[in-house]
Amino acid sequence: MVIQDLSKNLKNGVKPFYLISGDDYYFKKTAVSLFKALVDEMTFDFNITYFNSSMTADALLINLQTPPLMSDYRLVLFSGDGKKLDKEKAKSYESKIKDWLKNPCPNVILVIVDDDDSFKFLSKIAEVVDCKKQKIVDLIPQVANYISEKGFSANDATIKELINKCNNDMMIISNELEKLFAIADNKSISYDMIDKIVVNNIEQSVFKLTDSIALGNIGEAYVIMDTLLASGEQPLKILATIAGQYRRMFVCKVSQDSEAALAEQLGVNPYAVTISKRVGKSYKPMQLKKLVDKMSNIEYAAKNGEIGILEGLNLAFIYACNRR
Repeated sequence: MVIQDLSKNLKNGVKPFYLISGDDYYFKKTAVSLFKALVDEMTFDFNITYFNSSMTADALLINLQTPPLMSDYRLVLFSGDGKKLDKEKAKSYESKIKDWLKNPCPNVILVIVDDDDSFKFLSKIAEVVDCKKQKIVDLIPQVANYISEKGFSANDATIKELINKCNNDMMIISNELEKLFAIADNKSISYDMIDKIVVNNIEQSVFKLTDSIALGNIGEAYVIMDTLLASGEQPLKILATIAGQYRRMFVCKVSQDSEAALAEQLGVNPYAVTISKRVGKSYKPMQLKKLVDKMSNIEYAAKNGEIGILEGLNLAFIYACNRR
């Protein structure tokens, strides 16, 4: 079920186990808020338990077997820490949840917020709430409604540009809108304001970085990298985005599918495919394949602590520059 259907779904009947998946944290936050709304606000301390993967499966089961107190529902909110679970712990959680689902405690709801697919293995036994980034055509009315509810206005062209600059990420969009609301004259958001105020997100910056490398503008690429780090972007996130961009470039380079079809397959907007195809023209397919393999190995080593994250980012950057 997509996030837009969650509210209606809960009104028709609440299930015992939900898995919130996807990469848009605004929609994930919205989903969590809808679940919290089922609990009497005056009893949050008694009826909402915050759980994480440092806790044991036995402790989880105890919480799941505890009925609500002075409220229609009790919520066990399990948030991952972004790290992959070891196999033994994953099996333990799965076993306890399956046992509980055979005879769940009435009106107790388990909600797992899945980051980085750490709990994807539970998707077959859960009601999955899809909070992935959405297409521009689907976001335009939602962003327009968000702007209207705040008492402001913007035309569709302006909203589309905002969505593009924020890489279809509703959390980034909402944050940027708060800045725009503070300076908007006559309660109106203009295209010019988007152009001047909204900062390109990390993916847009990585587009420029890989483009600069492809064109041999290494100095410019270094400036972009330094700017990303100085802005507070996490090195691992930058590394993952760079690796993802080269993977996308390789797929676009070797595929015969249309840009629209590729965008659908890759889960990105068509603009990202257009950029990937353009930058990819500077490479031969085998060059991109070697880059993709090397980036994947570096990303894996950094995530698993085999090398430092910043070291991994620098290695990836140097390797890309030497293989332009």
